[in-house]
Amino acid sequence: MDKNLDFKLVEEGRQQKWIDNKYFSTHDEKKLPFTIILPPPNITGQLHIGHALDDYLQDTIIRFKKIEGYDVMWVAAKDHAGIATQAKVEKKLLEQGESRYTLGREKFVNEIWKWKNDYSKNIDEQWNKMGLALDYSSERFTLDKNANEAVLKVFVDMYDEGLIYRDQKAINWDPKFKTALSNIEVVNKEVKQKMYYVKYPFSDKSGHLTVATTRVETMYSDVALAINPNDKNAKKLLNKSILHPLTNKEIPIITSPLIDENFGTGVMKVSAHAMDDIDIIKENNLPIIECIDDNGLMNKEAQQFAGMDRFVAREEIAKLLQKKKLIVKTEEVISNVGYSERSDTPIEILVRYQWFVKMHDLSTKLLNHLESSDAVNFYPERFKNVIKTWMENAHDWTISRQIWWGHRIPAWYNDNGQVIVQVNKPDGKWTQDPDVLDTWFSSALAPFVFLGWPQSTEKLSRYFPTDILVTGYDIIFFWVARMYFQSLYFTGKKPFKNVLLHGLVRDAQGRKMSKSLGNGINPIEIIDKYGSDVLKMALIFNVTAGQDINFSNDKLESAKLFLNKFWNVARLISQIKVHIKEEFDENKMLDSFDDWILNKFLTLKSNIKEAMDKYEFTIIYKHIQNFIVNDLSSWYLEFVKFKTNKNFVHFLFKEILLLLHPFMPFTTDYLYENMYHEQLLEATPMKLVERNLSNNNVNILIELITVLRKYREEKNISKSEQLFFDKKTLILNAVDKRIIAKLTNFRQLKNNDLEIKLSNNKAISIKLSDEQKQKEIEEIKKLIDFSTKEIEFNKKFLDNKAFLEKANEKTILDKKNKLQQHETNLKFYQELLIKKQTPKK
Repeated sequence: MDKNLDFKLVEEGRQQKWIDNKYFSTHDEKKLPFTIILPPPNITGQLHIGHALDDYLQDTIIRFKKIEGYDVMWVAAKDHAGIATQAKVEKKLLEQGESRYTLGREKFVNEIWKWKNDYSKNIDEQWNKMGLALDYSSERFTLDKNANEAVLKVFVDMYDEGLIYRDQKAINWDPKFKTALSNIEVVNKEVKQKMYYVKYPFSDKSGHLTVATTRVETMYSDVALAINPNDKNAKKLLNKSILHPLTNKEIPIITSPLIDENFGTGVMKVSAHAMDDIDIIKENNLPIIECIDDNGLMNKEAQQFAGMDRFVAREEIAKLLQKKKLIVKTEEVISNVGYSERSDTPIEILVRYQWFVKMHDLSTKLLNHLESSDAVNFYPERFKNVIKTWMENAHDWTISRQIWWGHRIPAWYNDNGQVIVQVNKPDGKWTQDPDVLDTWFSSALAPFVFLGWPQSTEKLSRYFPTDILVTGYDIIFFWVARMYFQSLYFTGKKPFKNVLLHGLVRDAQGRKMSKSLGNGINPIEIIDKYGSDVLKMALIFNVTAGQDINFSNDKLESAKLFLNKFWNVARLISQIKVHIKEEFDENKMLDSFDDWILNKFLTLKSNIKEAMDKYEFTIIYKHIQNFIVNDLSSWYLEFVKFKTNKNFVHFLFKEILLLLHPFMPFTTDYLYENMYHEQLLEATPMKLVERNLSNNNVNILIELITVLRKYREEKNISKSEQLFFDKKTLILNAVDKRIIAKLTNFRQLKNNDLEIKLSNNKAISIKLSDEQKQKEIEEIKKLIDFSTKEIEFNKKFLDNKAFLEKANEKTILDKKNKLQQHETNLKFYQELLIKKQTPKK
């Protein structure tokens, strides 16, 4: 073995070997099952560093469970990612002078399938670079034939049972992608805006009401002004009407409890471009008049501003109002503006026919299950309350999307306005709904659909519910909650037993990674530079459930340093040439040093198991470091050099490689294969039991060596200078003495000068040279001098009547305690000095 780890040599061909040998795609039904569904990455580009963290965590868990003896299944999957993928392909076509409209639906969808095939291969290559232990033979795609069949069945069943409905409602609209969005696809951002205070004159010319609004561009859709019914002027105002300042139309003054009396002037204009406004309009049977279209442009209702961008129109309309002297004042304000999570464009509120999932019953079912003994366990536990709070306030879910890539809605319309919901086209003249379903609708079915539902229940009966879901906390509402309620509804079971929620991977300064900052990290580039094991360790050993990670080169260098240390430990062990017997006999083979390291190893194994059960990966790393660097390398391998029977070191190292395989799979697999000519993933850990250390002297030997080294270091004595000690109450054999001499350059000699206490009432004494004795005497004299001065200093205060009268009890007591302590110290040092200066007989 070379002195330095060559990760390219270690990793070359290893993933292909794992795949060819079907280590993670062959299943043994005699073993207990353990299942994970991979959160399917979008087929929109490269995997990012967040994917790497997520995938490495799952890979660690799966490999750990396999080594423990489980029948593991980690289902590979990819997501069709409706809006995101369509946007990528549309952009590509635009560069070629084409669009989805010039191609038509069928040809456009074919172009996306080509894209899918190309980027699916890219993801495969990245998975292979990372060495993921996926069951590739069971890979699923959210838009594959069986998934589509499942999604359509779910839609039809939910419609038939009254859980899906179609209605004309106010929805969030993305003007860039020209599609509806669900509430959780809207991100609120604080934006600096102008608040305009606009005059709305009474139609009888008796004055005006002032309305505060940031959105003067929506004034052309105003159909009323509204006040709170508790407004003190309500009765008087309800008898009046308003002459709209831009359209000159007469509009009423109405009341609504939705109006906040403390916002602005307490009067709100009611238009078609706000959620609350639509509710007020419907309650009062007022007309819905939109003045902004699907593209975010002003329509004909906006008169001379028709065709203008809504934000440009805002500025122009404000100028017109100013010109008409209808603006009382303007203010700079910070207000929340909804942005599309996908396109990062301000959304618009439009009224459209869409398909919705009725959430009340589904939410209730989930909330009841969450309080049961069968509830899903969340890591960290606080996210149980997060999901509970959201489900208690869940809005109906807008599931239709005005795009072409996705699961086509199985609804059919005829010329008479009738609607039939079924998978196949009805007989006669029927047209299918052009919309597709929200990507999260199909993803919500992943835990049971990816295991074969509804076509087969074979895998479902064995591997469902899955054992753990590992994902980022940022999609707890998008995905985790939806999988939860859909699984409860369609299978009667929870989708997973546990959920491990990790945070985002941020840059070294704690900033979110983005193209604009240019701080994104490509995991494949890191693997090409450092290797997969280094990246894996740098990520998983720095993750704390529910918290973000600040990622830096320091973490990579630290992982690299440890892995090189481990490699050199392996290299040293590989040079210990022994014949490993087929049968391991611990009673005949082990001596006191082996007993000691075996117990240390079993403690490590127990600690790792306990931490893995709680998904505390940072703790695991500390345990591993302490064992490898301290117990194994610094001590046991030093002791082995003095042993005649060295067989156990190889039995032990094979067990170490098995135990650490989940955390550094490439390196451990390479070492196992090249050192022992066996396959690690075909091995079974030995059943090792703790040894009785009641008469074991190894811990005292380590303590003694540590004390002797520390003495030499503190006294600044060269390692080459031989020193002497007397074992006093210790019992040391010949091997112990040789080890001490080699590791400390101390030799045994009776009647020494300096006594040092060890644990368990053991002690040693050290022979001092004349120079060292004189140094000891000088140090004691300095301590005597210091204590004498402190006694004089504290006595001055305690002999001073003025101090005793003015000082509080605590201060006086403190002085007395210090005086007493220094008097005791002085006596001790004086006696010690006499002892040191008296020649030994």
